[in-house]
Amino acid sequence: MAGIFPLMVIGAAVALVAPARAQDSSKAPVRIVTKTLVASEAQKECFSLNDRQRLHYRFRADGPLGFKLTHQEEREVIDLKRDRADSAAGSFAPRKTADHCLVWTNTGKQSVTLRYEFRRAPK
Repeated sequence: MAGIFPLMVIGAAVALVAPARAQDSSKAPVRIVTKTLVASEAQKECFSLNDRQRLHYRFRADGPLGFKLTHQEEREVIDLKRDRADSAAGSFAPRKTADHCLVWTNTGKQSVTLRYEFRRAPK
């Protein structure tokens, strides 16, 4: 009998947590990354984005970086580009479904620490 009671408590806890997790799954998770880029190094983050989604992004760096958002068709298509940016934030809605990449490039001679976050969400 003593062994059954703890199992009943665990079962009740799981039953209470499961609906809360189902509600949270409707929100897209935010991906947060911190990376130090040495001179001439790039950081590339790729993901699928469909025409019913919007990308929300934000980054901050302790030095200037090249930044672009791209996707592939027959060649690389640049959707957004900023040179020598140390921060930016915004959103992007693609016209059609494709694999997209966020790319940061350190063209300087000093290392730069980059912190970025992004998430996909419904339009």
